[in-house]
Amino acid sequence: MGIFDKLSGVVQRLKSHQPQMAAVDREMLLQKIRQSDLFKDVPPANLEQMFAHMETVPMKKGSVVISEGDEGDYYYLLVGGTAEVTRRLDGSGTPEVVARLDEPKGFGEEALISNAKRNATITMTSDGAVMRLSKDGFNDWIKEPLLRWLSPMQAQEEVSKGAKWIDVRDEEAAKSHLHGALQIPLQDIRERAAELDKNVLYICYCENGRLSSTAAFLLRQMGFNIGVLRGGLQSLKRAGLG
Repeated sequence: MGIFDKLSGVVQRLKSHQPQMAAVDREMLLQKIRQSDLFKDVPPANLEQMFAHMETVPMKKGSVVISEGDEGDYYYLLVGGTAEVTRRLDGSGTPEVVARLDEPKGFGEEALISNAKRNATITMTSDGAVMRLSKDGFNDWIKEPLLRWLSPMQAQEEVSKGAKWIDVRDEEAAKSHLHGALQIPLQDIRERAAELDKNVLYICYCENGRLSSTAAFLLRQMGFNIGVLRGGLQSLKRAGLG
């Protein structure tokens, strides 16, 4: 079954749950997804898997889809209705509307990519529906396939040809880092990306590969040539190269 057939099935399920909702234009939804920075390089087979594992959830006006401060658990596609994005700005206790969403629109990837808490609340402003993909599914079919993993030997070979290390651990942990490595903690990646050269291969590393894979994904989304040291410094030491 192709992706258009899966989306057609989604349309029918949405209609059965909410007969009053306008039909989802499956071609427009797929085109929108493929044009987004998040999905533009995702292989078609991965999109097939993503849609095959997404759950369709009818939503009522006033329903809270995600709440600011919660842990990230799903990636969402708004496929019916409208919603608003609110955030507590400058530490104030009163949330302010910062955006309004119309379908089709994806959201919720930030917390999954960065392993951070939700930075906003999204509330339905009409009846509608969302499709959602679990964090594990997002990692398996979206995040992981877009990363270039390098073994210790491969990483060292690339460095000998001009690649540069990026240590993404916090400053305390990174006091002892690899020779010539740039020290850019994960939380500073976006702010300091302008320091990097898109013509250079950078290899991100941390202790075990978890933080570095997140940093690499963020940098790749910004157009940088990025690799990840598989297994982190632990694997480098086991290979006798650290």
